[in-house]
Amino acid sequence: MLELNPGMVIWTWITFAVLLIVLRKIAWKPLLNVVEQREKTISDSLQKAEEARAEAEKMMLEQQEKLASAQEEIQQMIKDSKQMAEKARNDMLEQARQEAAKIVERAKSDIDKERQMVIASLRQEVAELVVDATAKLVGVVVDKSQHKKLIDESIAKFGQKN
Repeated sequence: MLELNPGMVIWTWITFAVLLIVLRKIAWKPLLNVVEQREKTISDSLQKAEEARAEAEKMMLEQQEKLASAQEEIQQMIKDSKQMAEKARNDMLEQARQEAAKIVERAKSDIDKERQMVIASLRQEVAELVVDATAKLVGVVVDKSQHKKLIDESIAKFGQKN
């Protein structure tokens, strides 16, 4: 028959408490620090991505304002050119059209460059996050270059579909 020995029960509880205290001092704080560091890294990455998006929108609005300003300038040039002789009017219209085309081309180029930079940055960040998350979920360290290649191919296929 099973007997409870009070001394054994007390020593078992004391041993359990000591083990719990030792584990809390040695393992708990480092684990919490790692989790907090990862949360901070993810939060910072998301904040940087949001800032990049906001900056791209801001630049797009600035470009639209510049385009609107350029269009106003063109309208004024057209009004002024109507008062001049036919030859001067034709010269001014041609000059205004060329200037507007350059401004529009520069604006499109700047917006496209910024968008490509943001997309590249986001792709890189997503690839790194997916590699880390996959390694943590699977519990196996995967060859990062091969894993990154698969992710890039998937992102490219997704971009083609959309």
